[in-house]
Formats: sequence, structure tokens, C-alpha cells
Amino acid sequence: MGYMKGSLHVSYTNLGYFAKEILGFNLGRSTICNIVSCVNKALVKPYEELKEHISEQPHLHIDETGWKDNGLSHWVWVFCTKLVSFFYISKSRASKVLEEILGQTYKGTIISDFFSAYIKYSSEFQQFCLAHLIRDIKFLTTLPDKATQLFGEKLLLHFKHIFQLWHRKHEIPKEEYQKQIKNIQDDIQLLLKQNDNLAKKGLTMSKRLNKHWDSIFRFLFDFSLSPTNNLAEQTIRTLVILSKITQGSRSQMGRQWNARIWTAISTCRKQNRSIWTFLQEAVNSLYFNSSPPSLIPISR
Repeated sequence: MGYMKGSLHVSYTNLGYFAKEILGFNLGRSTICNIVSCVNKALVKPYEELKEHISEQPHLHIDETGWKDNGLSHWVWVFCTKLVSFFYISKSRASKVLEEILGQTYKGTIISDFFSAYIKYSSEFQQFCLAHLIRDIKFLTTLPDKATQLFGEKLLLHFKHIFQLWHRKHEIPKEEYQKQIKNIQDDIQLLLKQNDNLAKKGLTMSKRLNKHWDSIFRFLFDFSLSPTNNLAEQTIRTLVILSKITQGSRSQMGRQWNARIWTAISTCRKQNRSIWTFLQEAVNSLYFNSSPPSLIPISR
């Protein structure tokens, strides 16, 4: 029942039909809710353990998207790496959610878009998503102001050269790579100083680049970082689709269930593990008071 509800998006009504038509007995809606609630309880310890684990990771991709709970606006947050996904549903989209999950300070690198919550929380080694930045730069080239158009076109060319160089980072001697990167960055700095004739959008972009310079270009020197937040966006996409199918949740239990089951599903799939087997082990641990299964990747 938990697998069908979580992984296959089967409604409570259709779970009742399944029990009657396939298993041969009637289950009321409240009974089915209680069954799902048991699976929800079985996921508490693995979920909380993973929460502690992600706060210790050297870098995290983070994103958030809208969610409805009983018709009210909430937010689904995802904190992820290549091997784990941690989902959390909150009424807030503010930086206090980052504090709730990661603590007052996070010593690793957050990879995210430029949303104000991430800027306010400001991890020491922030890396902003360049996909979002380049999208905004491309927008400048569509504006009627010629000076701003030209500013956007020149910026795009510089970033094109940066990515061409970055993709060859392991082919070029380190000193030569750093020299070429510095030359491009110097050209961008010079361009940012020549902004007297820019329209408002162009000035905003110039200020953003100056303000977040280190957090935009950190990936050029720390090769463990990705220059985009595609991982988080791809990870959270399933819940975006799910919210359109189910219209969100209806209660605190519903919020907890969605966060916990999708933490388990997404993490198991990233680790090439069976979510069916994981749920069996989790439910067994609840009923037989044994050690629960863990979502933390096994070091090899």
C-alpha cells in the first residue's frame, strides 16, 4: 500500500478498489489512511538520519518549488547530492528553512539560484547557478535599449569563452588555464565599469556580477563544483508533476508523508537500490523493533 501510494501515485480510492478486486477484502478509507500512516512512521528514523547526513556534506544542490496543503501555499525544498535527496515541506520560503535543515551556519558550498533566501543565508563558499544567470543575460539582448543589448551580447561572449576553457581544464596546464581565466575575468571587469549608458536591467546585472563575483566564478577553481543547479531542478521535478496530479496534501501527516516517501524513493533510485525492499525493511523495523535501514550511501 505504501509503495503504491508513494511510488505509483495511486489514490486512496483506487487503493480501496485494489484491495477489494485483487486481494478480495474491503478496506475503508480510514483503514487505508492508517496503513499509509504506519509506513510514514517507519520512515521517520531513516529520514532524520539523512537530515543529519546532508548537513555534513561538502556541497549541496538546493531548490524549492510551490506546494499546496489543504489549499494553502507551502513550499517543497530539496537538498541533494548525486547520491541522496532530502525533501522538506514548509510554509516558509525564507532563509529560516535553511537554518532549520543545515543549522545557523553551513561550512560547505550551497549551489543554488539567486533567490534572496540563499543570498541571506550566504554559505561561505556559495556557488550560484550560471544557467539562471545566463538566462537573465540573454534577456538583456532582447531589450530595446541598444547599449544594454550590446552589454548583454558582450557578456554572453565572455561566458562562452569561460565555458569553452572550463571544459578543457584537464587538458591545459594549470598555470596557462589560470592565466586565460584571469584574462577573461579582467575583460568582464572592464566591461562592468563601462555601464554609464545602461538601462535599469543592465545596471542590475552589473551590480549582481560585482556583488557576487566570487560566488559566480568559484567553480572555475574548485573542480568538484558544478556551475549549474540542474541536479536539484531535476530532482525536484517529480514532485512538481506529483503536485499537479494530487493537488498537494491535506494535512501535516500528508506533508510528512510526501517529504519522507520521496526522500526515500529519490535516494534509493540515485543509489540504484530497490525502494520496495527498503520499505519492507523499514516496516519490519517498526513492527519488530529492529534497526531501521539507512539511506546514507555506503562508502566504498
